[in-house]
Amino acid sequence: MASAWAFVEVPGQAAHGPACSPVFAERGAPAPRLDADCGLPAASARELVQALEAGLRGAGLDSNRRAAFAHAANSIMAAVAASADPQAMHRLAPLLVALATRARASPGLDFVALARRWGERYWRLRHDTSVTRTSDPRELEVDHAIASLDFDTAARLLAGQIAEPGQDPPLLAARRHTAATVEWLRFAPDRALVYAKGAYAAQPANIEAAATYADMLDEESAYEQAQPVYEALLSRYQRLAHDNPARWRAAIARTSARLGRLYAALQLPQDAEMAYLRALAHFWALARTDPPTYAPAVATTFESLALLYRDAQRPGDAIDLYREALNLERALAQRDPRAYEASVAATLNDLGVLYEAVRLNDDAKRAYEEALGIQRRLVSGSPALYRPVLARTLGNLGNVYSAAGDRAAAYGAYSEALSLRRQLAAESFMLNGADLARTLANFGALERAQAHPERAQRAYREALGIFRRLARREPAAYRADEARTLNNLGVLLSRTHRARGAETAYREAIARYEVLARADPAAHGQDYARVLGNLSRLYRETGRAREADAVARRAAQLLAAGQVR
Repeated sequence: MASAWAFVEVPGQAAHGPACSPVFAERGAPAPRLDADCGLPAASARELVQALEAGLRGAGLDSNRRAAFAHAANSIMAAVAASADPQAMHRLAPLLVALATRARASPGLDFVALARRWGERYWRLRHDTSVTRTSDPRELEVDHAIASLDFDTAARLLAGQIAEPGQDPPLLAARRHTAATVEWLRFAPDRALVYAKGAYAAQPANIEAAATYADMLDEESAYEQAQPVYEALLSRYQRLAHDNPARWRAAIARTSARLGRLYAALQLPQDAEMAYLRALAHFWALARTDPPTYAPAVATTFESLALLYRDAQRPGDAIDLYREALNLERALAQRDPRAYEASVAATLNDLGVLYEAVRLNDDAKRAYEEALGIQRRLVSGSPALYRPVLARTLGNLGNVYSAAGDRAAAYGAYSEALSLRRQLAAESFMLNGADLARTLANFGALERAQAHPERAQRAYREALGIFRRLARREPAAYRADEARTLNNLGVLLSRTHRARGAETAYREAIARYEVLARADPAAHGQDYARVLGNLSRLYRETGRAREADAVARRAAQLLAAGQVR
């Protein structure tokens, strides 16, 4: 058993052979439907659609998330068609319902990434269980249950095997590892982690047990627990690579990339940088001999490192890396537009944001406009899936046009973005309301610049109402947005000679900035000082010199205390 259970590098979905599988529509239809049943019996197809609709209704997904869910479901069905027994397809319905149920507990769940991991883990599990491990007849029953997607039976049989006394550690670890994968595949991550931890505890030297345990901890954001497991795993791979570098290069690259993300999440930027650079070196070497498999990983690692540099206030380095990622993604998109066009547009958008940050507005405009062209094509094929990113690009483009003084173009971009944001917020206010409010605030600033004070005020007040509604559930998350909008409203009211309303808006903004600056002076001190200056100026303009001086002193004290970046 122990000798048969060894770590195998699996290339992922590429390993799946061509197979016909049912396909759900991804265009955001109000109810799930199959665009292709691939020979699935009518009763099974109907059961699949009905069960999925029940799960989606319970999860309360908006159209964008429903479209992403359909995409993920198609990925899982393709993996099942490639790796499972033919009769397994009729057991898909409860599995997809379980995925929808998990979405209710994890609103930010990335369906597409989860489905990709599902396919990889199912393929590996089928590979592992194809090897005879013991003479126990239940082993064949477990293998058959896994092959036919009967995870309930597999889990029950494995639990019985694990409970048996007197097992040698390698066999117990292997059974726990299989049980962990089965529980994860049926979307029960808590139970999966218990088994994965047990497998690792029984045989910490087994690299497959360690990798699975670390990955599951990482996926559940248990970063501090995952860190020592990944670090020990990387050291083990590096020792093994002394004798066979080619055999272990992919494992070193993958684990280094995982460690980079983990270190970044733990606010360890130097460790994250070193991990990403190590991953990049290995992925590059792999991509030279196998570009289709590893070039996407090179691009992703470039983007991860760029994000790290952006957050470290190194925009020039971040721009260079995003450009490298973009070059790779363009090449990949030429070979497979459907798979990579969305990534090209996303990277262009990220580049545009950085160009704006370093005042390269012409470059930002070109990047956003190219992204916009791609996203319009994507929206025409799958509106629900791509409307949010199209709205984001339109908003960013509106900002660039506004900064360049092209107010007509800015108005057009903001108006279209606003229309999309309203549609999205109507479907799910809690998920999309904040983006609607921020677009309204930008629109208000444009209206103010165009000398349309009443329209500007309406936009600001609508944005403020949305932020306040959101803040009832998460005050800290929207305090800065409220404060910024209140300050902008105060400026508008002051310039239109409505001093009382301006004073009220400034005071409310000050109350929020006081809380924010106390928690993070570097991030919010400058905005706090600015709104104090605005209130002081208002008092002076309205003949309240003593109050103006008092507020100005507060701003000066703030500056003297070093609370401004």
